[in-house]
Amino acid sequence: MRRELLDLHRTLVDSERREYERERGRLTDRAFLEALIGAPELAWLGPLTSLIVRLEEVLEEPAGDQAVQDCVVQIRKLLRPAAEGEGFQRKYAEAMQRSPDVVVAHGRAIRALPTDVKN
Repeated sequence: MRRELLDLHRTLVDSERREYERERGRLTDRAFLEALIGAPELAWLGPLTSLIVRLEEVLEEPAGDQAVQDCVVQIRKLLRPAAEGEGFQRKYAEAMQRSPDVVVAHGRAIRALPTDVKN
């Protein structure tokens, strides 16, 4: 599940970079990283980044089964695109409309999540 979530994140970042550079022109990797950290237009990726970091932390904890399950529940809720939604879900839906790669990465991430976790 880690790998698939990281792949989804990378795919989203790549998609957003293309859009960001389309409006602003080509950026160096460093300049884009700075934008990724500080630009309000890219801040919507923060919740997914934070959940992935949290998941990494709890996977390293001994006997962190409940914490892992809690993360999985939060990830499932976050990865529900909604064109009429707010924040992440709306931007996520837009990214899925724009990029078939995001759709594929989304499907892989969802399939990799444990199914025995109760929402």
